[in-house]
This record gives sequence, C-alpha cells and structure tokens, in this order.
Amino acid sequence: MTRLRLLPFLLLAVSLVTAACQGVSSDALESVSRSAGASQDVWKGPMAGPIQPFKETAFKYRKPLEVSDGGRFMKVPYDELVDINKRDEIPVRKVRSYFVQKLPPGAEKELTYEVGGRKLAYRAVGKLDGGSKLTLIYLHGRGGNRDWGFDDERFGGNFNRLKNMIIKAGAAYLSPDFTDFEADGLADIKSLIARYRPLTSGKLIVACGSLGNNHCWNLLLDAKAGSMIDGFVILSGFPDDRVLSSQAVRNPARHTPMLVGHGSWDPTFSYEPILGFYRKLREQQPDYPVRFILFDTGKHGAPVRMIDWRDTLNWFAAQ
Repeated sequence: MTRLRLLPFLLLAVSLVTAACQGVSSDALESVSRSAGASQDVWKGPMAGPIQPFKETAFKYRKPLEVSDGGRFMKVPYDELVDINKRDEIPVRKVRSYFVQKLPPGAEKELTYEVGGRKLAYRAVGKLDGGSKLTLIYLHGRGGNRDWGFDDERFGGNFNRLKNMIIKAGAAYLSPDFTDFEADGLADIKSLIARYRPLTSGKLIVACGSLGNNHCWNLLLDAKAGSMIDGFVILSGFPDDRVLSSQAVRNPARHTPMLVGHGSWDPTFSYEPILGFYRKLREQQPDYPVRFILFDTGKHGAPVRMIDWRDTLNWFAAQ
C-alpha cells in the first residue's frame, strides 16, 4: 500500500529528471509540476480557526462533487428534497427545531445609527463594545431588511447557527437597514463600518446577498472604505466590470479576500457571469485570495441557506 502511494511521486521525479536531461523547456517542467499539484484539489473539511464548531454535522458542506483550482473552486451538493423539504417544518418558512438553538435572553440587540439626518436601525449580537475578534456585517437584498440576517426560522436556520458561533467566538455580527442600493445606502454602510472598525481587533468582513452586492462592489472600489474591510462575501450576486480594471485588483497591496457563493440553477442572476468574473480575476491575478462555492442545482436562495459560515469566516481569519 505504501509503495502504491509513493508511485505518483516517483513517476514525477523520473519525469523531471528525464525532461531535464533531454533539454525540455521550463514551461513543460512547470506543466508536469502542476499535474502533480492536482492532489491539492481535495476538500479537507471546514477550516479551523477562531470560529468553533457548532451543529457541524448539520451545516458543513457534504462531500464536494468537484474541487479544482488548488481548492479555490468547489462544486458542492445541494438537494431541494434534503436541504429544504427535510430540513424545514414549513418549506422555506420554518426550519425544524433540531437546526436551531435559541440565544440567551438579551443577547440580540436592536440599535440605531444616523447618517446625513437619516436615523436607521440595525440588529447586532456578540462583542459590540470593543475588542471583537472578528466582525461580520450582512447586507440584505431587494425586499429585505435588518430582520433577514437575524431570522432563526428561514434560510434553514443558517443565521441562527452563525449568531451562536459569533457569540462563542467573542466576535460581532450586524444586520442593518439601509436607505437603498444606491449612493445613500452606500453612505449608510460606510458610516456603520467606520463605527465598528475601531471596535474590531480582528478582521472586518462584509457579506452581501443578491442586490446587496451592489454595495460590496462599490465598497471594494472605494479606496478609503475598502481599507477598513478585510473580506467580502458575494452571495447570489453579479459581477461589476469596473472591478477587474480597478486598482483594487491591479494593485496587490489593495487585494481584499473574497468568497463567492452561487447556485447553478439561479434564475435571478445566472451563475455564468459571476463564474466568468472569478476566472478572469484568477487569470489576471493568480495570487488574489478568492474562492468560489457553486451549489449544484441550487437556486437564488441556496447560498444564504447553505454557506458554511464557520469554514467561510475561518478562511478569512487565516488570510
């Protein structure tokens, strides 16, 4: 058995020596090396880090259908019969109690912030008074509000799991209302980020769902706002053509880690454009810290329901 495991590496060594002796080009040698590196395309399970396991069996990704690009790209299983019909007591509306653990009384806070004379509300949980090990801000999509990111019953209980993990980690999680998906809404979010950046000793990450991704892209393109953010989560979103030609991509010093989650059957925003964006980004900047999680047969709501927040946040923490 040991000899069989060593065989691929022995063959690689022979190939490299033979190629060198025969004067094969360095490009060809690099190609052989990349082939050997294919063994890196293996899912090793959720990343360890400051976010500790919580209901791990219920929420971690099942065995991927495909792993490539050095582990940056994963196609993971999604099955509506399992992930909605069996998980939910009332499909899409109310998850079964097994997937939820209520937070201690008073753990969730209803707070306000003001921008340009506008008074807005947001919901928050975790360490909010300084020294947060990590801060996550979730921006909802069209038709949503601050309650979406705190809903225990919808989205398969995924936000309930997130809140529990945030509290246990000494981190902070915010889900705000904002004026719109244009300039005023962007100003709202910038103000909230500026408030919590000094209160965060670890990474500050912004996650955007659906149309909320408009704010994620504009934050990334804004040098001042972008400098306060350590990561972006793009869920069921769309690409912004300005990004690839911007300094946010061209200047390695401004590279901000990014994780994209999308369903392959999304009828609202097809996965092809955002996957094309990912591939162009990788082609232009091979070292850009980016991941792509494709939920096989998942529709528009699949990423919010299925993203493994523990794996995601620990990946950002490690960057």
